Amino acid sequence: MRLASATARLALVASLLVGGAGVSRADTSDELYNLVRDDLTALGVNLPVWMSQHLPGVMGSSGLGAGIELSDSSGGFSLGVVARMGLLNNFKDVGYGLELIDIRSEMPDLVPWPQIGIVAGFSLGHGLELGADIEFIPDMDIAGDNVDLHAGLISVAGSLRWRANHAEGLVPAVILGVGLGYYGGTFELGAHYESGYSETVDGHTAVGTYTANAAPGTSWHIFQVAPELRIAWDIGGVFRPYLGFGVGFSFGNVADHAHVRATLTVDTIDGQPVNQDPIVYDDDIVLFETSPALYTLRPHVGFDLVLGIFALTVQAELAVMGADKIDGNFSSAAGTFDVQDDNYLYSKSSEGSQSNAAAILSVAARFQFE
Repeated sequence: MRLASATARLALVASLLVGGAGVSRADTSDELYNLVRDDLTALGVNLPVWMSQHLPGVMGSSGLGAGIELSDSSGGFSLGVVARMGLLNNFKDVGYGLELIDIRSEMPDLVPWPQIGIVAGFSLGHGLELGADIEFIPDMDIAGDNVDLHAGLISVAGSLRWRANHAEGLVPAVILGVGLGYYGGTFELGAHYESGYSETVDGHTAVGTYTANAAPGTSWHIFQVAPELRIAWDIGGVFRPYLGFGVGFSFGNVADHAHVRATLTVDTIDGQPVNQDPIVYDDDIVLFETSPALYTLRPHVGFDLVLGIFALTVQAELAVMGADKIDGNFSSAAGTFDVQDDNYLYSKSSEGSQSNAAAILSVAARFQFE
């Protein structure tokens, strides 16, 4: 849907040429209105596409900690707090294809994604543990520069882990696990964003200010099944390093959800001041829904530092998400959106299989009771 097509641009040029310095303000307003609508529609599609390719990487995995402490007897439990920081790549792609709204230059390529929560484990005996993990994002702006990014979520995960053997010297313990997680939340991009613009059409330039009063956003409901294999060593009963590899299989939906409102002023055309009322775009953006990345690969490394009943866990992981295609589930509100137009991240991501990544650091403090 590149509504600011060559035809629309010629119409704008014609309106600029009416009467020389005298501009047909109605025609100019219509074409600038179309440009704003075009860019906000692109954001409304690009944002859930990008989110669908990154969110599975920051979901709870099958268990935190080396797993050596999993007991042969039942009744023990652990309880603690966890803080996770993810860095999600390629965020600038959300601004892919924008023309009038120069938001891409203000967007970071890496987006920080903080989560805090509580973790618990319950021993079932015979090396089995049932775990739980509940996390959320603090109510905060997680962006830099001039672009507001507001997120909120709830992450709930359960896990079942089994320690197959005890660690003995150089022989590591082998821990098998599987997790099931739910991830739901909202994400809003660019509210209160304000920037000057300069749009040139065949040598005629309109200059003014763009302001986002209400911005595109997205919401999601994702479920993930995550099997995992981990090996861990016990050094002096205090230091317990481990290596692991997990796979996540995700399903659910990521969709845009926001009503948008933007104001555009036209201050000058070809350097000549104009006295024109602000152009207001106030509408529902394209209603679009897609599936999350089909699978997530999670190699990770970490260690436990155990001091009596207290254990500190530090874990670093690289989550790589892969998807075969992007869904084309558009509602009738999508209007003339062109899924073949290369000016959109949607089209870029639909060309074939692609991978996106997130680097995640987790720190947890737990108390463990036999």
